[in-house]
Amino acid sequence: MGLFGKKNKATHILIDVGSASVGGAYVHFKSGQLPTIYYNARINLEQREGEELQTGMLRTLTELTDLLVKEGAPSVHRELGNAHADSIIVSIAAPWQDTRVRVETIQSVRPFTFTKKLLNDTVAKTTHVPEDRIDSGESVIATILNGYEIPNPFGKQVKRAELVILSSTLLKSITEAVEKTLRKAFHTHEISFTGFAPVSYRVFRDLYPHENDYLILDIRGERTDLAFIQTGLLRDVGSIPNGTRALLAIGRKASDITEPPPVLPMGSGLGASYLNPSRNERFSARVEAAEEGWINDLSGLLKDFSTRHALPRTLFLLADDDVRGFLVRTLDTPSLHTLWLSDEPLRIVPVSHAQFTPYVKTFGMATGDIFLDLLALYQTKSAQPVENEPDVIQKPKKLTGKEKKALKERQKEEARAAKEAAALQRPTMGDMVTATSPEDEEPDFSM
Repeated sequence: MGLFGKKNKATHILIDVGSASVGGAYVHFKSGQLPTIYYNARINLEQREGEELQTGMLRTLTELTDLLVKEGAPSVHRELGNAHADSIIVSIAAPWQDTRVRVETIQSVRPFTFTKKLLNDTVAKTTHVPEDRIDSGESVIATILNGYEIPNPFGKQVKRAELVILSSTLLKSITEAVEKTLRKAFHTHEISFTGFAPVSYRVFRDLYPHENDYLILDIRGERTDLAFIQTGLLRDVGSIPNGTRALLAIGRKASDITEPPPVLPMGSGLGASYLNPSRNERFSARVEAAEEGWINDLSGLLKDFSTRHALPRTLFLLADDDVRGFLVRTLDTPSLHTLWLSDEPLRIVPVSHAQFTPYVKTFGMATGDIFLDLLALYQTKSAQPVENEPDVIQKPKKLTGKEKKALKERQKEEARAAKEAAALQRPTMGDMVTATSPEDEEPDFSM
């Protein structure tokens, strides 16, 4: 199934909330056409002295909504004839968003029929959301029946079913504050929330169908997020404390080093009085220490992944334009090469706006923004029918006499098994659900 199957036209507001910047856009969808961003803007989060990060983020969000209303709406109205938004889609990044992947296993000695009800009951029974957080999306991203991933699993007879579930939660206080800010600025009532891993995984799986094994590294803001895809499935997600915001903050602090000016010999000239080799050395040392600390944290996260899976050799890098080249050079380090037991460099693919131009159009006052591009493609995909739910219910096929006899025998066998289970007070299928984590599973990659 492709990305562009939306059947009606609509305009949505996209909001990307990060700890380093906040971005927003108006995107228009129309049947048979690429999603078109008619206006977008991004404002860097400048945290004031003594201000909490979330306070600075909400202040920046307010500034962005003012810009979208005063400058964006008139621009969209000129192009489309109106600027009404059908809904608002909000992506919230760390540290306010948390995403996890888990595997739930259903198994039985006797074959059972895998149904949509069984899937829904399993997900509902095993969901746990802490009191201070809200569920921003829980979806079954893969169903593995008897060791094989099956896109349309319903109605199949199996003995073992594994559900790979992607769950995302947001801090309740932040979500409520963001929603309040948006409702104050816009008249749209429908607001939905999501996070980094659901967006990047669903989009990259469609954009790069021939890439089976890869990492997605999102290094912006306060933290660094890492998603691990193996055989086309999201297997693991993780994060480390520092992102580009933290690294740049360390650099700024290093540049603020002050000390008495050096004593210079007579005749050295005016320019020499501004040079301080000691200061330069200390600045370099602090910056190098920050880079080394970040690489060590990333290396530790990858080592944790490697205890459960073989690491892929391709890494997609999501980063702001002004630091992308620096990060590519920083990642090309021997300490990461050793994780693959090879001197061969990791294949790092910096993601830029140019890679999205075949799929997302920018028009009018819009400019390239990879994070809003991702969100536009995510919304396009979300508007489509669920992959493993048939669009049309098929009429039952007329059975031959032999097939009718086989069906009756199977029904009798199922009835007999159910009767035996009741007599022995065996647990129901729902009770046979066991929570497992990816590290407890030994995936079958024979498909």
